Amino acid sequence: MRAMSDSEEIQLLTGHQSVLEALKHRRRALHRLWVSRKSGAGELIRLAGNMGLAFREVEPVDLGRMAGHGKHQGVVLECGPLPVFSIDEILRFEPSGSGDLLLMTTGIEDPRNLGAIVRCGLFLGARAMLVPRRGSTPLSPAVSRTSSGALESLPIAMVPGAVSACQRLNSEGYEVVAVELGGTPLWEWHTVSEKTALILGGEHRGVGQGIRKLCDRLVTVPGTDAVGSLNVSVAAGIALYHVMERRRARE
Repeated sequence: MRAMSDSEEIQLLTGHQSVLEALKHRRRALHRLWVSRKSGAGELIRLAGNMGLAFREVEPVDLGRMAGHGKHQGVVLECGPLPVFSIDEILRFEPSGSGDLLLMTTGIEDPRNLGAIVRCGLFLGARAMLVPRRGSTPLSPAVSRTSSGALESLPIAMVPGAVSACQRLNSEGYEVVAVELGGTPLWEWHTVSEKTALILGGEHRGVGQGIRKLCDRLVTVPGTDAVGSLNVSVAAGIALYHVMERRRARE
């Protein structure tokens, strides 16, 4: 698949793992690496040197000023934005093996939640994630840092709207399943389709009614009454694990 870049803006990627994954996968345009003299970033420096990427060692306080925060872990990568795919490019490739699993988020506003969902998705078998262009937090360096670099390898498609994306997934034969309050308990979802798309709603509004009407199934992670609901990234991880386990049991 050929990725498309939204713009030529310069971003500052921070955090050892997210920078490491960006250097390994080289999906972004890479411009310069800045490391703290006290960071122990030998592996990053070796990777940068092997690919001919300019790097410079500076004091930690300089990295803090550059990054605008203190969570840089001694490394800042000057790079381009993350390339994204179209839904056509994602759907053009159908993997062989234990089935196809896609994620789609709608209205996720907190970059930490989006990053955690990306990390869960990559770890638990999703091959790509769909994100609406409007109403969601951007694919920022903060998302990559929270994902521990998973954003640098999981393919992301930007879609015009969640409803039209669901319609397309329906037409392509995916079982579209929303993880939302008010559905059937997750453990009652016994048979997972070969082609499955999990839909996760925003922190405040959840999955909208227009999307719910297009879903083949609505499932809920049951719990006690002590807390009204789970964080969306935690619910994502549980639902993804359920899909993986159901497929393993079938095999």
